[in-house]
Amino acid sequence: MSLRVSIVGMGRVGTLAARRLLAADPDIALTLYDIEAERCEDFRGSATLATSAREALAESDTIVLALPREREIDRTLERFSDGQVTAPIAGKLVVDLAPPPAEQALRLARAIAGAGGRYTCAPLPAVGADMPEARLLDALRRAA
Repeated sequence: MSLRVSIVGMGRVGTLAARRLLAADPDIALTLYDIEAERCEDFRGSATLATSAREALAESDTIVLALPREREIDRTLERFSDGQVTAPIAGKLVVDLAPPPAEQALRLARAIAGAGGRYTCAPLPAVGADMPEARLLDALRRAA
């Protein structure tokens, strides 16, 4: 069975992650979402372009967050003032490519676990860093 991965947030980090995943496995079931839909257009034909964060979450077993701030993560995971994640992430792995400070990461991990998911931080090395594409794919497969 093919790894099903969604990337939410197609800025520099999300775009780099998508390119690396597709280079490692052109047949990967990749779904992309960004609030600015045009950021996903370069991947049309290589990935599914979701029309909402909820759709991206539903499409995959591994959710890669490439979001700059906690509030974007909260919106994506539907985590509101009570701190509970209400998005459908039960049984899914949530990988944060831009990990927040330790205390915020711990709160997020607890909220995701409370919704039946798993959380891990996996910062993506910068362009030119020694991170062959296959290693990123292997890391996601091992974590899933």
